[in-house]
Amino acid sequence: MYPIVYLNGQYLPKEEADLNVADLAILRGFGIFDYFRYADGKPRFIEDHLDRFLRSAELLDLKMPASRDELRDAVHELIKRNGEPSGGIRFVLTGGYSPDGYTPTNPNLVAMAYPFQAPSAEQYEQGVSIHLHHYERQLPEVKSIDYLEGIRIQPMLKAKGADYSLYVDRDYNVRESDRSNFMIVRDGVLITPADNILLGITRKHLLRLARKLDIYVDERPVSVNELKNADEVIICSSTKGAMAITKVDGKVVGDGKPGPITRQLMEAWTEYVG
Repeated sequence: MYPIVYLNGQYLPKEEADLNVADLAILRGFGIFDYFRYADGKPRFIEDHLDRFLRSAELLDLKMPASRDELRDAVHELIKRNGEPSGGIRFVLTGGYSPDGYTPTNPNLVAMAYPFQAPSAEQYEQGVSIHLHHYERQLPEVKSIDYLEGIRIQPMLKAKGADYSLYVDRDYNVRESDRSNFMIVRDGVLITPADNILLGITRKHLLRLARKLDIYVDERPVSVNELKNADEVIICSSTKGAMAITKVDGKVVGDGKPGPITRQLMEAWTEYVG
């Protein structure tokens, strides 16, 4: 984390930015967040991320203590005060200090800046391995701070030699990862779920980019069987951009290398984000 933190309208050294232990984020894991990258001092897709952050607060009935303009100003000021041209910004809105340990009160608003470490060049060149895991997130359209399941299964993923998981629902449709969305390619068509998921900002812009490249896009459910028999599989997020999945539960996808549409999106993404 970079040294200066935003807390409820103040800019403080991170050592002085304290929250009371009565906060529902600590007691119950109740709160929301959003995260986005910035480069050359410019935040990436900031308006999209503010839209999602404000929407998550609305869906959990959390009163946002700052206006949209104030949130945007805090981002730019945090970048300026930390003096680092690139990194990531994380907003967190907590449930507030609860007198009974259960009832939300006035939320605390925190923003932190971090150094950004990109995935390895090897992962982009060779792709990553994923494990299918049966799990459905509560309120998937909310970017909640509750990552209990994603963190709990990390030792299992390591034991299986998987880099990431993809969540499978009760109908054996694949929805999303804990921190990413995914897409498949079948017969030249880019297919991705659109319901009961967190609609990622990178996902949104990759689909927009695909259409500009005349790649046909189909937003619909993707079954486990369809995923395992896809020509290409892509995982995407703010930290990854677009990256190939080349192995699903030990089964090789395609020829085991990033496919042509995946490579096309990966190469075009660099120019798209500037």
